Amino acid sequence: MPARIIAVTLMFFAAMVPSVRAQAGTPEEDFAEAENTFKFQDYETASRKLEALLYPRILLQDAPRQIKAREYLAACYFWLGNRTRMEEEFTALLTQAPLHELDPFFYPAELIGQFQSLKTRLIELHILDPEKARLDDARECTQTVEVITKRPKLPMIIPFGVGQFVNGKNTKGALFLTGELVFLGMNIGAWAGAESLRDDDGMYSRDDAEAARKLRIVQYVGLGAFAAVAIWGIVDAFLDFVPETREFKVMPCPVGSPSSRGPDGIGLCLNLYR
Repeated sequence: MPARIIAVTLMFFAAMVPSVRAQAGTPEEDFAEAENTFKFQDYETASRKLEALLYPRILLQDAPRQIKAREYLAACYFWLGNRTRMEEEFTALLTQAPLHELDPFFYPAELIGQFQSLKTRLIELHILDPEKARLDDARECTQTVEVITKRPKLPMIIPFGVGQFVNGKNTKGALFLTGELVFLGMNIGAWAGAESLRDDDGMYSRDDAEAARKLRIVQYVGLGAFAAVAIWGIVDAFLDFVPETREFKVMPCPVGSPSSRGPDGIGLCLNLYR
């Protein structure tokens, strides 16, 4: 009986792990992963990741990431020798952002030259109108806001993957949550099984005593495994803990504010999670 309980528990845990690992990240997380892959010059893999974010529908919500994704994807095609797809992606980029320029610090002169030639050709075909784009851009006042997010350490000591979820490591959090629930269920189930074997006087019969002893072993194994995974999760959460994150967001100037007629400004926004 204990052997069957352990076997069923392990089969359940094994079935849960692939489904948890299959969980997809957010588009923003996928973009960050694709960007890192691009910077490590794995252009084949980066192009597949970026294509998944842009086709068959655009998954990225904010325009700056969309534009950057198209820039990276076009650059991937350049290094992969696919000039047609490079021009298609640059055309889509320039249609969305006619004033966009490539940074010569990151890209070779040949790529920048092809980008500028395509832009000139699109202007001559009246597909792009940079002057109109400049006027529209001048009318739109924006301010760059720095968003600072502070995280407390208290959730890091809570088991069941809470620290991982707070750190944004959702897959790891789900794994720790699943593992701890499985071993805790194994502990409780074995305890309940052993208690059910007691007679009315609270003692075990000779036939049930051996089965109860084995269930107690399963109970303590489950408890030990639960404690080990819980401690592992807490240590892992502290290793990944980042007390403060900073992110810049471009936002419209407030209507009627003095800065709404001036140049771009910079603001500060502070988020505190308690």
